[in-house]
Amino acid sequence: MDFKDYFVLTISFSTLVITIISNIIEKRKENRRSIRKTLSDSLESLAKIDVEMAKLRNEEVDHNSKAIVEIRRVYNGQRRVQIVNADYLCTKHPKLVVEADCLMLAVSFRSIGDYNKAEEYWKKTISLTISDSMKQMNLRGYANFLFSLGRLEQGRTKFNEALEVNLDDTDDNRRIKVDTYIIWSDIERDYSNVSEATRLLDLAKGACARIGHTKMREEMEERILQRVIR
Repeated sequence: MDFKDYFVLTISFSTLVITIISNIIEKRKENRRSIRKTLSDSLESLAKIDVEMAKLRNEEVDHNSKAIVEIRRVYNGQRRVQIVNADYLCTKHPKLVVEADCLMLAVSFRSIGDYNKAEEYWKKTISLTISDSMKQMNLRGYANFLFSLGRLEQGRTKFNEALEVNLDDTDDNRRIKVDTYIIWSDIERDYSNVSEATRLLDLAKGACARIGHTKMREEMEERILQRVIR
């Protein structure tokens, strides 16, 4: 072979290698898109099941009848299948998972009584949260979950962490902060801690006073007032 033949062979080989690598990369992209779509479809199906179950609960029927019990059993079975599928995909492909996926699974695992998995996904939700406002809301959601398990001090710690998130000083974020105080106050009242519930409502009033938008401020003031007079 002369130099020209070697050159042509080298070019051909390089082209082949580049083609193979490009095909592998494209295949991986297609695979990731397919997995992401499957995960999204599972979570969408789960959300639809939850909507149907909510509708069923609100219907004026005999909820203890054999037919309604059977319908609930079917829905619960479908829900479990979708939860298991979504959990498997999230575990196997963590780089494809986003905050909303984990939040959905945290709530879903709690609904079927798997509190260990629910807590695992609450923690993942918070770790994947990018927005500061969403971080405050997710932290208070996790705090609420901890209270439901009887882990009151841990719940209070998470509520405090939520309130310590440094939010931009806007009316929307002020409303989120007021809402956090109200949610925490409601939970303390549910646990007969009236003095703490009252203290938190006072803090909510102070935060509410800083909301500049009149209608927004009045709406939050009304929410606070409803709790003061009950």
